[in-house]
Amino acid sequence: MPGSENPAPETAGRVKSRLPRRIRREDLRQAGLPLAVLVLFIIFTLNSSVFFTPANFQNVGLAAAALALVSFGQCFVVLTAGIDLSVGSTVALVSVVAAKVMESSGPVVGVLAGLAAGIAVGVVNGFVVTRLKVVPFVATLAMLSIAAGLALSLSGGTPVSGLPSSFTDIASTRLLGVPLPAVIALAFFVIAWVILRFSRIGRHIYAVGGNLEAARLSGIQVERVAMSSYVICSTFAAFGALVLTARVASGQPTLGSDLALQSVAAVVLGGVSLFGGRGSVVGVLFGVIFVSVLSNGLNLVGVSSYTQMLVLGTALIAVLAIDWRLFRDAD
Repeated sequence: MPGSENPAPETAGRVKSRLPRRIRREDLRQAGLPLAVLVLFIIFTLNSSVFFTPANFQNVGLAAAALALVSFGQCFVVLTAGIDLSVGSTVALVSVVAAKVMESSGPVVGVLAGLAAGIAVGVVNGFVVTRLKVVPFVATLAMLSIAAGLALSLSGGTPVSGLPSSFTDIASTRLLGVPLPAVIALAFFVIAWVILRFSRIGRHIYAVGGNLEAARLSGIQVERVAMSSYVICSTFAAFGALVLTARVASGQPTLGSDLALQSVAAVVLGGVSLFGGRGSVVGVLFGVIFVSVLSNGLNLVGVSSYTQMLVLGTALIAVLAIDWRLFRDAD
């Protein structure tokens, strides 16, 4: 009967045949990354005598901490179907601001000033995207240039050195053998997981990314949710900047230049859809582990950084193609 809510037998059959196929692909994608990480562990263990050692795992944890912090924040924006390309420059700006203030006012005030700079970047990004209606890609690309210019102007293009040891010791401190930056990253992973899984703002982020108009009609203040996601993203990036600054013991105007690509790669590889509304921070954690282990293992077996970029880019394209296929089938 035309207009009936019950699908015709042939249509219902097609729906039933498509749904299991889509579920199988999504399940395969979610299980694929942990399996890929396991394969990397096996390959690099067989090809490097130092890969599967506690000392190397400490190095991986130390190197992955900043990427993890930035990626967890990036996850919030991508879940709303946005993107933040300015996280790399945000890291540089926070590093320089924190270092400059530490010179005159000490580590506590310096850390607070750096966090304030990072939050300010998120507020501006959110305002431009939600109020001025600029496409997130363009808005954050412009902010990338603005923040990079500010970092270079404030520092004069040179590193800001002379940071107090009470701050730089963060990078060398161990808790039960685990580098403190890795512990900080895990703490922020728990915070992000709790926010996205149990809080109202977390549910609204998924709703806005899943269907913007449906979320608006449901009474959700979508602009406020999008603004919050950009502020959270920049705040996480600011903490990542402080971890990196402590590790290099100076404020660097070019710090984190590759974090935008790496964070997007970790988020997308971790199963968060660029079309929004699908994915989890648990998947992002596996994405960070994949990127970090891949980089560490390739370094140990003598593969150049140029080839590493090629491998990461190829993996990103493959996952984006799968993501587009899933989005098209779900539409």
